[in-house]
Amino acid sequence: MFPADSLDAIRKEIDRVDEAIARLLEERMDYVREVVGYKKSTGMAILDSCREQKILDHILANVQNPEYIESIKSVYTEILKTSREFQGRFIACDSRSRSDRYGLVGEKLSHSLSPGIHSFLFKELKINAQYDLLEVKPEELTNLLDNLKSRGYLGVNVTIPYKKEILAHLDSLSDEAVHIGAVNTICIADGYRGYNTDYDGFGMALEEYGVNTEGARCAVLGSGGAARAVVAYLEDHGASGITIVSRDPDSAILKFPGLSGMDIASFHAMDYDLLINTTPVGMYPDINQSPLQKEQLKGVGFVMDLIYNPVRTVLLQYSEELGIPHANGLYMLVAQAFRSEEIWQGRTLDRSLITKAMDEMRGNL
Repeated sequence: MFPADSLDAIRKEIDRVDEAIARLLEERMDYVREVVGYKKSTGMAILDSCREQKILDHILANVQNPEYIESIKSVYTEILKTSREFQGRFIACDSRSRSDRYGLVGEKLSHSLSPGIHSFLFKELKINAQYDLLEVKPEELTNLLDNLKSRGYLGVNVTIPYKKEILAHLDSLSDEAVHIGAVNTICIADGYRGYNTDYDGFGMALEEYGVNTEGARCAVLGSGGAARAVVAYLEDHGASGITIVSRDPDSAILKFPGLSGMDIASFHAMDYDLLINTTPVGMYPDINQSPLQKEQLKGVGFVMDLIYNPVRTVLLQYSEELGIPHANGLYMLVAQAFRSEEIWQGRTLDRSLITKAMDEMRGNL
């Protein structure tokens, strides 16, 4: 070692070590860049807490002087943080240079029509963007939004089974999302804000079909997530009464305080103004089923089946045979996607796009 008064000599040695550290850090960043490429291609999250802890443990195990452990730990903690930030900037920059990114988060998405709807809307709006299917495991939810943001995503839709589970990872909610207790649309910006455009899509569909809910007596088949959005809209738009029709009405009405329930086997639609099927009964591939018998439909004013595949369910066939006005769920599906685009793009869009997108989607059903 140098004498204490040889400050210049000591500083020269520090400079030498710093130069070596800089070269090694540059080499380290080259390897980090390769890691970025792998994470981008596989969809891995930037933050890998287990890996970072292993790095720290390994480094500190090689420190020979115990007096330096805390200082070296602080230095390496900052190196790891800077590495994560570099990865995020690299992925986000690369993504933005290609196109804006949006997607659908769910568990099983292979039959989703959402990519087709949004791609059509992007084309009509002349937006350079892509819409991806993002199949996610439950354990991946915790870091999902941070991961998507780092990869350049500006917004996502959310479907089964994560409409409620994702709430814990959001910074704020729209009024209708608070009312419903579930989200299907997230805007990714400085924070993460959740919306429920099923609410808006259902309302726009009723408007399209000339159905007035003010003072209407309504029956809702089912008590799941779709029913929550439907009931919230009906409550907010003047329905005089809402009955939850279910195989287990006692359990169903626990989800909807203040509403009445009825066993589906004993239900009759006589004197109801509006009946909405929110169950999957009759959906492809089980297209020969119906949640109600034909006789149970007699006397209702309008039937809306939220199923869109097939376009004409058995329930709607019964309605047609009885001369009851009816509609499937395709308009609602497209309208909720349309409303998502309004949120993401920050502007009001021409509603004629909904009908155009519907015409486009019918060929895929």
